[in-house]
Amino acid sequence: MARLADLKIPVFWAEGQPVIEREGFLLRVGGLVESPRALGLPELASLATDTVSCRLTSVTRWSVRLTWTGILARRLAELARPARAAAFVKFTSFGGRYFTVVPLAALDHPRAIVALWAEGEELPVEYGGPVRAVFPQLWGYKSAKSIVAVDFQERDEPGYWESRGYGGDAAITATKLHDLNTRQSRHHPGGEVAW
Repeated sequence: MARLADLKIPVFWAEGQPVIEREGFLLRVGGLVESPRALGLPELASLATDTVSCRLTSVTRWSVRLTWTGILARRLAELARPARAAAFVKFTSFGGRYFTVVPLAALDHPRAIVALWAEGEELPVEYGGPVRAVFPQLWGYKSAKSIVAVDFQERDEPGYWESRGYGGDAAITATKLHDLNTRQSRHHPGGEVAW
């Protein structure tokens, strides 16, 4: 992934970077839904008609704007048709050790996306491929990498980082951020990073 490498985006895997074969890869969408699915990469690619420009912002204080292509998170929810009791969505990464949970309402953000491509290139595993969640309004630990399951559920639960003391709401707070696009640091007042 030349563009992401050129931007020197940090590669970090809390649980160790897995080896993932693209052939046979499945994203399971289930839990409290009327229409559970198991989607292979070809089917996901056929659904991946949405493109957004938004930032991924790390709690370690870097931020990068990328053009992501995939399926808007709200469209994925529409396909699954969550039950009335569903109030949260759990994203589980390959291997099952890493997961995070967001409120169902987070999927309605206009730039929240389940991405297969960034900057027009397939997402490699080191950057969260073949499929990753991107929630630009939340710290990056909510944008789970290499997701294999999206489960709609009634209750919240602490994920990998939340059980280690990170905030469950993951709202981006006022802080100084290093912009990887411009290589400059500047103060950010909080919320989704707009620059």
